[in-house]
Amino acid sequence: MILKEVIRGELLHLDVFSEQDVSAKYLSWLGDHKINKYLEVRFKTYSESSAKNYVRYCINSSDIYFMKIVSEGSGIVGTCTIYLNQNHKTAEIGLMIGELSLHNKGFGSEAVRLLTRFCCDELGVRKVSAGVYASNQGSLKVFLKNGYRIECRLTAQVLFGDAPEDVCRLAYFNDFHQSPQSK
Repeated sequence: MILKEVIRGELLHLDVFSEQDVSAKYLSWLGDHKINKYLEVRFKTYSESSAKNYVRYCINSSDIYFMKIVSEGSGIVGTCTIYLNQNHKTAEIGLMIGELSLHNKGFGSEAVRLLTRFCCDELGVRKVSAGVYASNQGSLKVFLKNGYRIECRLTAQVLFGDAPEDVCRLAYFNDFHQSPQSK
């Protein structure tokens, strides 16, 4: 899907990721273990062509928003995705801060805040979800700081290296809808 307008924050803004944004830098993020170690993209090798195919797929989708995370001073610093389920009024979000020098500088937290508000305010979802590897304490802190709560912990859900790893499922409930725990 295409955004109608740029989503602006203090440190960054979110805008449509287009085929023209597929660059050597972006492809290097997808293949860099320091960046993708907690992401499912680590299992696939992306070429310029396959990355552009994915971008086209997202743009033509009625339920996926694929966006670039842009810093005014650094250009594109990462990507984020919203998987919208219009039938249930839910969304799943994910993000990647590709610029290692910007990790732990508030960019991930602001991106999660902007994505969550967009999902709730503009898309009208009642619940926003995300999955985080349990050992990814930085991402867990980012989501918890932004009002998410851990709904469950899926024991040994994925393989991290050769070892089983838990996945924490997180949820944010839109203020206009009651969460099951607030009833």
